[in-house]
Amino acid sequence: DFPEKYPYKKVDRKQMVTVEEGLFPGDIVMLWRIGFDNFTNESTIPDYFEYRYGISAEESLNRLRDGGFIEDTTAMESLNLLNAAWVKRILRTKGLPVGGKKQELLERVYTHFTESELEELFSLRKYLATPAGRHLIGKYDDIIQAHGPKNL
Repeated sequence: DFPEKYPYKKVDRKQMVTVEEGLFPGDIVMLWRIGFDNFTNESTIPDYFEYRYGISAEESLNRLRDGGFIEDTTAMESLNLLNAAWVKRILRTKGLPVGGKKQELLERVYTHFTESELEELFSLRKYLATPAGRHLIGKYDDIIQAHGPKNL
């Protein structure tokens, strides 16, 4: 009468052995997912990182960031993640025209806003794998293959 929400019982011991760079296998899988260039501070992180890999997603992101394997984009670099309605809201804060295609709206924002102004207007940021992070993705392909990557 105690159904398991997750099909994992104990975290395998091998998941708790760090690689040469001091990262856990779950950190490598997290890095691999970030390498798809669509992972943001608002992305839902699957619970299996805790139940399969024994890691806190937040702590994993911090280890990757502190190690120089990922970086957060700036507000200006994250602007293209917003939909046109959001970009129009930003333009309205300065009374700028809101007509045109999304790329035209973005150009208007790039021209008329500073980084610090944008930081106050939205919090969405993308995580990017750095060159060092991309190197690790290749170096530890065996860990990624064991995870069972899907054809995305």
